[in-house]
Amino acid sequence: MSRLGTVVRFEFVRAIKKPAFWIGTLALPIVVVLVSVLVGIGQAAGSDSISASTSAAKTPFRYVDHSGLVSARIAAEWGGSPSDDPAADRAAVRAGTLELFVEYPEKPSSQSIRLDAADRGLFENGGYSTLAERVLERSVADSVGDDEAVALLRAPPSTDLTTYADGRVAPGWLSIVPPLLFPLAFFGIVILLATRMVTVVVEEKENRISEMILTTVTAGDLIRGKVLAMLLVGLVQVGVVVLPGLAVALAALPLVASRLGGLTVDPWRMVVGALLLVGGVLLACGLFVAVGAAVPSIKDASTLQSAAIFALIIPLYAAFFVMTTPSSPVAAFFTWFPTFTPITAMVRNAVGSLSVVESVVCIVEVFAVAALLLSFAEYLFRHSVAQYGSKVSLKQIAGWRKGRPRTR
Repeated sequence: MSRLGTVVRFEFVRAIKKPAFWIGTLALPIVVVLVSVLVGIGQAAGSDSISASTSAAKTPFRYVDHSGLVSARIAAEWGGSPSDDPAADRAAVRAGTLELFVEYPEKPSSQSIRLDAADRGLFENGGYSTLAERVLERSVADSVGDDEAVALLRAPPSTDLTTYADGRVAPGWLSIVPPLLFPLAFFGIVILLATRMVTVVVEEKENRISEMILTTVTAGDLIRGKVLAMLLVGLVQVGVVVLPGLAVALAALPLVASRLGGLTVDPWRMVVGALLLVGGVLLACGLFVAVGAAVPSIKDASTLQSAAIFALIIPLYAAFFVMTTPSSPVAAFFTWFPTFTPITAMVRNAVGSLSVVESVVCIVEVFAVAALLLSFAEYLFRHSVAQYGSKVSLKQIAGWRKGRPRTR
């Protein structure tokens, strides 16, 4: 056990002492915060600019009304006057002596309002359409004489839906937010662990010092120590990003609590999600360690590493389909296929479509497959640790099973 602890301590300290580790760890949250702030400022300024450019303003214009809906009084308030000669007014717009000419069709509900106007610029021209629409809207409202009826015509009424299950108010959409954090966390951890986990396994083989190391520590302890160390490193990276985010969220919670009335936390879903996350991370570690044990160099690991990552995160591309049709054969395949199970089961757990029995079976499956993969990766490393020149083949693995292991 002391040798295992030595490996864990050595790999962990070596990783976190590197300046590149902290630069890479801190760079992402810093960049995300800076970009978010800049985008927020830019969107606020852009929204104000677009709102101002597309808002209706009083503008001298001439118009012709074929619908009979436009009120002369309302049009005059916005700077409009009836046209006696539409062709002449259009010519005046082209000549630059008239800023806007509007022609209202006979049926504005199905026909477009035609506008001829002087160019104000790409973002300012929207104000002309807003002006023409506002004059017609106000004219119709004035003729109806009922503000409530006009408001309903402008926009349909909102609804306040309350659903019940087993005599209690059923959780709404916000109930999926807490358990949905688990698949997101799994995706982030996989991306963080992939390269690091493969690298620490293959680096001794690439540097050709593995046999010397194995004179003081067994292959099993070496692999287990590296896996534990990289998990601790991953926790440090996740903590650097997540803990400040949680602090901000807790500080902001009282300010938005009134808007999150539908936010509920289901203890069962959270427990299932946490177990699936832990099992999924161990399964991913088994895949990445196996990749590192099967190749002689980091360069050779790139293709297999990409395939391993893809095998784990491909369910994200089908997440919406799985959420909306959990009983389909495709969703069932994604749920039970070992490398697809973590994300698929976590997504289904978040939306409440994973039954208690399915939850238990998925958790057992994920941990069982993770144990098998880690055991196989250890076996693969033990037998290939001194194989420097080529990748491990299936024929070699079959041959190992018939002979004695070369390294203990």
